[in-house]
Amino acid sequence: MKPSMFSLPERMGLRLLNAQGLRSRWIDGPGGPVHSLEGEGRGELPPVVLLHGLSANAAAYGGYLRRMLVHSQRVVAPDMPGHGLSPVPRGGLNRDTMLEGGFAALDRLIEAPAILVGNSMGGLGAIRYALARPEKVRGLVLVSPGGAPMPEPAFQRFLDAFRLSSYNDALAFVDKIFARSPRLLRHAVAVGVRERFTHPALRGLIDGISSADMLRPDELAALRAPTLVIWGSEERILPRSHLAFFADHLPAGARIEEWAGFGHIGFLEQVEEMVLRTVRFAREISYAGRASTLSGQRDTLAVSD
Repeated sequence: MKPSMFSLPERMGLRLLNAQGLRSRWIDGPGGPVHSLEGEGRGELPPVVLLHGLSANAAAYGGYLRRMLVHSQRVVAPDMPGHGLSPVPRGGLNRDTMLEGGFAALDRLIEAPAILVGNSMGGLGAIRYALARPEKVRGLVLVSPGGAPMPEPAFQRFLDAFRLSSYNDALAFVDKIFARSPRLLRHAVAVGVRERFTHPALRGLIDGISSADMLRPDELAALRAPTLVIWGSEERILPRSHLAFFADHLPAGARIEEWAGFGHIGFLEQVEEMVLRTVRFAREISYAGRASTLSGQRDTLAVSD
């Protein structure tokens, strides 16, 4: 079982997370095994399932997951097919094998209605899964979500940002994904980023994506799960038009917040804030659900009387 994109420092970080209560698990899927990080929590809030972004992996969000163990019944974070320790699917890495393998893994990993937290490409995946399996999704937290449609020429220019043909391209990309570029680690991060984005499987995935694979307005409008969108004021990967798309087409009850000092991967820059906001969101929807149940019971009693 050969991993597709996982460096030695990431392996060491994963071992530390395993020692801190997040165990590794392998799920058999239609295109091959999928690796997942998961832990039994000590809290009462619904399970939290995290979906990472393009080229990333579950271990990158280990700080967030570990902190959520205190509040949630369970935390789960799969490495999507062809990412992290999950090998490239037998049919190659493309939109269909990603969805098929990802959905199959989530079907087995989600044992009770969960809050799906998705960053970037993971936000798109969370929406797709919520539409396909509404009974498994208690709520959605979408952090700098991808998936907004664009005219095809503009979309291909947008994808050029992920075609890192040189080391300088990688450095520029690192500067864009953070609100404040990590000056001491900037070059080390750039090396890892370039290794991922020049991986043949990931290059093939990027080259095969078109705007037709993105979300339609009616799909967003069809979401029934309570939804929170977090967008960074320092977002420099996704154009502002993407935020407008979500604002225009999400159901009326969805909430959109724009955070200062928050970039495309604000998870890594404002971990404590993300944990606190996730906890508050989970409590809000849990209390709302209980209030709705009690109201329904009162109405039933009133009719009976």
